[in-house]
Amino acid sequence: MQAVSHDRVQGWIAYTSNRGGSFDIWLYRPQDGLNFQLTQGLGEEFSVPYWSPDSRRIAFIGIGNVVHLLDTVTLAVARIDQIEPYTLLDWSPDSRSLAYVKNERIVVYDTFSHRSYSIPEPGASDVQWFPSGTELLFAAPDSTGITQLFRIRADSTDRRQITQNTDGPLHDVRLSPDGTFALYTFPGASISIISTVDLATGAIYTLEGGPLAKNYFPAWSPDSRSIAYSATAYKEPNYYSLIQIDSRTGQNQRTLAASDCFATPVGWSPNGMKIAYLSGCTGVESASQLWIVDIRQQMPVNVVSGGRITALQWSPRVRLKR
Repeated sequence: MQAVSHDRVQGWIAYTSNRGGSFDIWLYRPQDGLNFQLTQGLGEEFSVPYWSPDSRRIAFIGIGNVVHLLDTVTLAVARIDQIEPYTLLDWSPDSRSLAYVKNERIVVYDTFSHRSYSIPEPGASDVQWFPSGTELLFAAPDSTGITQLFRIRADSTDRRQITQNTDGPLHDVRLSPDGTFALYTFPGASISIISTVDLATGAIYTLEGGPLAKNYFPAWSPDSRSIAYSATAYKEPNYYSLIQIDSRTGQNQRTLAASDCFATPVGWSPNGMKIAYLSGCTGVESASQLWIVDIRQQMPVNVVSGGRITALQWSPRVRLKR
């Protein structure tokens, strides 16, 4: 393994693959094609890498359902908790604390002091930090059992309901980087529609999405103005997916590329000019290729092939401290 130095424009793509024999976290550097295995026997097929805002550390749920913190500079690994697979992990803006849900509680874990506290919140999911670092967004059932979005101060005070949803479950809740909008999918997996909500006004916008209303893995652009996602389509005899982007209020949908997978995670480059996605399913469920498409040129490039690849996340823009 080797330490990581950062290109602030192109960054690194962390991805989960078993190309080394077992599922682990790998890194790919777009600027020169450097590609290497970052962990050894710590990952699982369900592991999703989550970059800290300073692009130094990666959090993921790995073997034994344990949350691992990996320092990409020192290569030190810390094991901090045991939680359900596929739980969203979200770093605080100062890259110090993690927020996640465990056992009907919101947990805030300080990765420096290794102390944590929790906020009771039955049914909560998808907890995330607002850019202020003092508030959290999360989804939870209201008094009637319908999922709503809420915000709460990190000290557990000033809990407020944001939405007045009547459509049933909300999934894949993601706060925009600037903290002004949130997106979510509804009502489930077979039909998955993307909507956004303006957190200041409560106005809701629904994206057109793909031809089958199966829209997955929505991801905010770094400037909070656009959303990329995977839209499942069908052409006899196979399903495939379209890599699409749209504005946060809809009305500006574009198709950038196609993947031969039923659905694929997507990730934005730090400068918001490129999108990474998976392909190479060829009739099986798991991808075997990592691709990058430039949203201006729309010429997809296959950058990694081999093994199974299950998740990816592009590192965020690193802001230099003055």
